[in-house]
Amino acid sequence: MVDDLAIYIHFLYCKSRCPYCDFFRALHPKVFDEEALVARYLEEIKRFAELCGKRKVKSVFFGGGTPSLLSACAVERVLEGIAGHFEIKSGAEISLEANPNTFEKEKFLDFRRAGVNRLSLGVQTLEPAGLKFLGRTHSLDEALEAMALGASAFDKFSIDLIYARPEQTWEAWQKELDLALTFGLKHISLYELSIEEGTVFYKKNIKPLNEEDAARLYEQTVFYLRSKGFERYEVSNFALDEKNRSEHNLTYWQGGDYIGIGEGAHGRLKTHGKIYATVDGEIKEEVSALERAEELLFMGLRLNEGVAAERFFEVCGVELFDFLNSEALKRLAKLNLVYYDNCHIRATDKGFLVLDEVIRELLD
Repeated sequence: MVDDLAIYIHFLYCKSRCPYCDFFRALHPKVFDEEALVARYLEEIKRFAELCGKRKVKSVFFGGGTPSLLSACAVERVLEGIAGHFEIKSGAEISLEANPNTFEKEKFLDFRRAGVNRLSLGVQTLEPAGLKFLGRTHSLDEALEAMALGASAFDKFSIDLIYARPEQTWEAWQKELDLALTFGLKHISLYELSIEEGTVFYKKNIKPLNEEDAARLYEQTVFYLRSKGFERYEVSNFALDEKNRSEHNLTYWQGGDYIGIGEGAHGRLKTHGKIYATVDGEIKEEVSALERAEELLFMGLRLNEGVAAERFFEVCGVELFDFLNSEALKRLAKLNLVYYDNCHIRATDKGFLVLDEVIRELLD
């Protein structure tokens, strides 16, 4: 069976550099040739279609960077290009990432008219001091205005928030969550602040909340959002129900096929019986079955549902329980860090707190 395809469109520019971000590539130039960029996108889309045929597309994701700096016309042309070479399924999820510092009411509505039906808004914090600390260039009022429009204009709407900031308390974090939930959110992404090498925070020796307090904050968050009807379906993502989960991101976590379009974009594509890594809109190299198996474990255990043995074999051709360290598996299960049966393995609530270590032991 050939999986439906997900397509990622990468826009590498931002209006400003956030001090915590390790994805930053370049500032948006004052003179920007959008026409040339769209032409590149369309050429790469055509190239992949020639390689893998007219596959059905279940999701398109405009990410970055800050893709809301694109015009709605550019987004529409890219979607038309995809429809010309692939079959976009009815009801396909079409996502676009945006920042409140690019908020323009009419432009956001134009994105919807262009075909975008899911908006992911990079709010990051709903606390004025937090905005200053994270180097965000939008105000709290601008964030709230963008959230109000996003919630009303898009079928699917999500925001990103960052927690475990220095000295952050549960009381302060709960206030941010409560404010966010007043907008009728059905999906929310919550990311623990990490200081990555090469970022401004790293150079300034900024320290996040200590590991113990960060873990406690995460546990409290999971419990609190469950009380509000939100279920953690992935380590950092919460949704009210299955239909409001991110279809595109589930493709990554479940080992589906996706192609990356644009400079800096990555993908995984299974075609003609082989698995390929795509980079910068081109096939880069073949991925071995064992390499893909390792990726699937890293990604799949992020999900509440974990990794299904049948799906694991279908994607990479490796038997799940032959691949795992059996002694480590038994030990982790006794410690109540993982649960497994003959069909699948998943992390427990306790296991999610030390997920990286759990995965390392299973691969050892």
